[in-house]
Amino acid sequence: MSEPVYDITDDVKRDVLAATDLVQLVGTTTSLKKAGRSWKGLCPFHGEKTPSFHVHPDKGFYYCFGCGAKGDAITFVRETERLEFPEAVAYLARLAGITLPMRRSGTRVDRGKETRAAEALAQAAAFFRANLDRHEAARALLEKRGLSLEDARAYGLGAALDSWDALKTSLAARVQEDTALDAGLLQKNPETGRVYDRFRNRLTIEIRDGRGEIQGFGARAFGDEQPKYLNSPETARFSKGRLLYGLDRAKEAIRREDAVLLVEGYFDRIACERAGAPNAVASMGTALTPAQTELLRRHARTVLVAYDGDAPGGAAALKAIPMLLEHGLDVQLVAFPAGEDPDSFLGKYGPDALRAKISGKTSLISDLLGKLGDATRLERNERARRVLEIVQHCSDPGMRMQYESEIGTSLSLSRAELLQLLGKKTAPAPVKPTPAAAGGRSSLDLPEGEARVLSALLTEWPESSALTGRLPPEIFSHPVAKEVLMALKAIGGQPATLDFSEFTSHLGADAGPLAAELLLQAGNSRAEKPGESGDTSEVKSGLSRIHIPLLQLKIRFLEESARGLQPEIQSAAAAGDVEGREAAYRRKQALVEEIRRLKAELKAENASRT
Repeated sequence: MSEPVYDITDDVKRDVLAATDLVQLVGTTTSLKKAGRSWKGLCPFHGEKTPSFHVHPDKGFYYCFGCGAKGDAITFVRETERLEFPEAVAYLARLAGITLPMRRSGTRVDRGKETRAAEALAQAAAFFRANLDRHEAARALLEKRGLSLEDARAYGLGAALDSWDALKTSLAARVQEDTALDAGLLQKNPETGRVYDRFRNRLTIEIRDGRGEIQGFGARAFGDEQPKYLNSPETARFSKGRLLYGLDRAKEAIRREDAVLLVEGYFDRIACERAGAPNAVASMGTALTPAQTELLRRHARTVLVAYDGDAPGGAAALKAIPMLLEHGLDVQLVAFPAGEDPDSFLGKYGPDALRAKISGKTSLISDLLGKLGDATRLERNERARRVLEIVQHCSDPGMRMQYESEIGTSLSLSRAELLQLLGKKTAPAPVKPTPAAAGGRSSLDLPEGEARVLSALLTEWPESSALTGRLPPEIFSHPVAKEVLMALKAIGGQPATLDFSEFTSHLGADAGPLAAELLLQAGNSRAEKPGESGDTSEVKSGLSRIHIPLLQLKIRFLEESARGLQPEIQSAAAAGDVEGREAAYRRKQALVEEIRRLKAELKAENASRT
């Protein structure tokens, strides 16, 4: 199903703004108090201790005397939810119960069919929620899990009655039978033609997309009926492999933490939120799909995999990890005891224990290597080989080198031995370059700023190791500079005096001589600088000298990244992929904000040096 394109006229905009309670809208983000004819509170757009943010409901706008933020309800939603104008209007329209006119590809019949399916799903959800308090088995299941009826409704839970046509009868007056069939709410016996409810005597779970719109349902059996979980069928609207359960509730927490907690089932996701980890989403008990992985990538850089602590859960995690790495995600693991999952763990040990378990996430490599104990060398090598094969899926070369370095350190294996385990030939270590030999490759081949930054990272090692670890390789435009940086990042976990011979064994024919020149050129060598007696002030000034060029490189990198997102935004818009366009636009806006901050810092730094 393609995404809607809303036909927003000035009249539509005025209607939406008139129907929006601006004080209530802003009040969900910051606490407001009445102050005369306006309302006052702390600004949600900048940190402050004294309230300077004012909301004028009569005039329909807000203004901050501290940072100058201003606008109407649409502007507020665009800024806080990172939405484009049409999506911000649609967001407010949904809150106000206003149906927006739509422009989209396809026939008028198609558009009407999609709208009717959405309305049918919404009415079915209301019917299921209303059944909760009169369904004994549903109440018993909720009580067993410690959920009140109020909590259950908030999480989108309901109950399908033990009847073949309860939902069908409820919808009959408002929804055509064909529409309910298309929406996956009813099904037809192919032999008799009889139409009946798809969900019967089950606890229902609303499955929404990231915007909060119902796409389908999951349904859990109360007894031993099979299947234990029954989902909506694949339809034009519902595709299980393209959705993450709970994303609509989790996305704000994910944005704050830049990390998403990935679990298997519906109740695992609910358990995490109840325990204070609302950034959880569920792949809904199925193998993680490429579409779900892309959804994760759009919302966060780090994924904490918290699958069930049984054999199927372990196998599912091992299948998911390579896919996550291929999408450039930082992967961490939350390991549960055998037979436990987030839901059962919450029931046994309580919210504090579950929260502690999630906070106690382990590094990817240590968890994959597992407990080696008295393993033989052969067993250790085999374990290393399997883990190495997994990390080869990592799309970030720098991160892949770090993973390989961690494997080698954990198992006391050299890089040459690791390469042999992978079946790769090891290149002979280059001869240690001399200043004369390095002269064939001048650092002037690099942009000046890149040469200055890379020189400082090398000469100020190991004090520069922390800074090195934070720099993305893409900050350099020159491929050889990137290679040297990635090699430094790979040894960053064990900062010590740089062993140049060992270091250059990781570098190619061009990068090795370049590193030698940068290390040994006049005025940059440690041997030529004061402060070797232990005084660190000179070291600090050594790194501080690259503050300006480093800011310039960061700004250039972010500007290129922001420009690179524009084709993605346009492509998503052309394809009708509103969610993809929203995600790309949010990333671009975040980059623009960071560029603005860095430019201000650069201006201040230049002023302080004049």
